[in-house]
Amino acid sequence: MAKFTNKPKGRTSKRLALNKKYKIEKKVKQHHKKLKKEARKMSALGQIKKTSSKEIGIPNMYHIQEEQEQEKKIQKLQQKEELDLNLAEVKSNLYETKAQVVVEEEQIKQENLTQLTKEHKKYITQVKKVAEAADILLIILDARDPLACRCKHLEREILGMPGDKKIILVLNKIDLVPPGNADAWLAHLRREFATVLFKANTQQQQSNLSSASIYKKTLSQRQDLADDLTSSSKAIGADKLLELIKNYSKNDGVKSSVTVGVIGYPNVGKSSVINSLKRSKACAVSSTPGFTKGLQEVVIDSQVKIIDCPGVVFDSENKESTLLRNIIKIEQIEDPREPIGEILKKVSKNELLLLYKIQTFNNVNEFLCQVALARGKLQKGGIPDLECAARIVLQDWNQGKIKYFTVPPNQIEQE
Repeated sequence: MAKFTNKPKGRTSKRLALNKKYKIEKKVKQHHKKLKKEARKMSALGQIKKTSSKEIGIPNMYHIQEEQEQEKKIQKLQQKEELDLNLAEVKSNLYETKAQVVVEEEQIKQENLTQLTKEHKKYITQVKKVAEAADILLIILDARDPLACRCKHLEREILGMPGDKKIILVLNKIDLVPPGNADAWLAHLRREFATVLFKANTQQQQSNLSSASIYKKTLSQRQDLADDLTSSSKAIGADKLLELIKNYSKNDGVKSSVTVGVIGYPNVGKSSVINSLKRSKACAVSSTPGFTKGLQEVVIDSQVKIIDCPGVVFDSENKESTLLRNIIKIEQIEDPREPIGEILKKVSKNELLLLYKIQTFNNVNEFLCQVALARGKLQKGGIPDLECAARIVLQDWNQGKIKYFTVPPNQIEQE
């Protein structure tokens, strides 16, 4: 019966009992461990070398590699030589263009200088014509620095001309200096010529310009009243000046018609003085340097005729002081930082600190940096724009916002 039992068909199963399986794995591990241990011993003795895991690859062809490297080196050298040649050509072209630009700039400067010299000669001839034609010469001075506006050799030349010519010094812009300082300059200048304190009219209407009177007592004793008068838009000193002109016009007690010439440096207020005397906008007025181009005749009344002429720089001065006189337009100044050092020498540091609301400084660049930061004048990257700051300071100087005045020489000696 057992002979005919059913047997499974197919292959016999390879599955083992777990105890047998674990025994086999254990023996395999021990065997591998033994082999590794022996390999370490043999390698330590130097009998067996470790085989590299890197692939052998294709063997190097030395002669072909050397030729390729040499070709690459030659190509690099050729490229470098080409770049050097190109750079040399570019540099030579740049030098040529720079040289051409320099030559052109020099030519333009020479042309401008020749034009300026021609204009200067033309204006001097006009001044001499006015001096010859006039009976009375009004020399307009800036009250902040009267001595710098005078031309002694021109005054001597006028006195040496034929005829009994009179000179009157008009101390204009007294509203920009303290009353006591204007009084001191009046006493100093009167030793040489008749002098009148003056403030031009700043009203906007074309006619019926107002004027006010100011006396020595007002300057010395009533400073509050003097401040009110100088801060107003009315002209001061026009009546005194007209009275002095008419007194000079008397010939044997009889008044006669006179011609009055007005001369002075640029932007001292010559045309404004004439408008204040006429009490109307007879002459065009502007703070732009060189605005008056030719001679202008203005009839004040039946006895007084005034001739206005362009402003002329009579004496040769340094560049910084010339720029501070508003003789050249601020936009045309190549480097506006040059005259700032002259301003720092003339004006006290506390005045500038209060005006621009900045911290203390030690030199021109620090001052301009702080002004640029205070006014928000910055370039790319937050760098202060020094040139723009310098133009702002020059504009404030020309407009009289920066307070500055000089002291008469005799007062300096007394101190």
